[in-house]
Amino acid sequence: MADSDVRIGLVLPDVMGTYGDGGNALVLRQRLRLRDIPAEIVEITLDDPVPESLDLYTLGGAEDYAQRLATRHLIKYPGLQRAAERGAPVLAICAAIQVLGHWYETSSGERVDGVGMLDVTTSPQRARTIGELVSKPLLAGLSVQLTGFENHRGGTVLGPAASPLGAVVKGAGNRAGDGFDGAIQGSVVATYMHGPCLARNPELADLLLSKVVGGLSPLELPEVELLRSERLAAR
Repeated sequence: MADSDVRIGLVLPDVMGTYGDGGNALVLRQRLRLRDIPAEIVEITLDDPVPESLDLYTLGGAEDYAQRLATRHLIKYPGLQRAAERGAPVLAICAAIQVLGHWYETSSGERVDGVGMLDVTTSPQRARTIGELVSKPLLAGLSVQLTGFENHRGGTVLGPAASPLGAVVKGAGNRAGDGFDGAIQGSVVATYMHGPCLARNPELADLLLSKVVGGLSPLELPEVELLRSERLAAR
């Protein structure tokens, strides 16, 4: 991979970029470049079909109307689904979990059929969940706590084909009282962690990258560890 750019798909930032989750693509690119591995971000908007040929993909959060636009686009142009089928890593944040599931209900009670990449369903909770989210990782290859900021009203239930990303230590995660955050299914890793997620969880960033480029040399970035320490200590 060192002889050509690693292509990172930033999927629908025009409608799925409400909470700054486009930063995850920047983190992935920078962590590759710091290791002298060329990388580029390919933005895929509502004006573009979704290519299936990219190396990995990221999707972010959104509100109800934007979610519906994104869902229709991903169903019409199933490049993301085809890429995941061949094993390309996909990182889905917050509303993207819901979009990639079987169905989700909007705050008004409308049920929308999802893309079907994740065995999950989502319905509105009584109260919105806002605050710091910390979890113990349940995904092989991760060893340190995951940290992020959650801001969602949807409550997500996992079916048998999906497994959680982490066991909640602080916050709500998928659904108040459930005790888990996120979903893992095939090459898709999903979570309710904003932050951006990968800025606060470099181990997860490198795990996703390793699926594309193989083993990675460690990076010594004290400022990243300082950020993690500050956020893990937040109340």
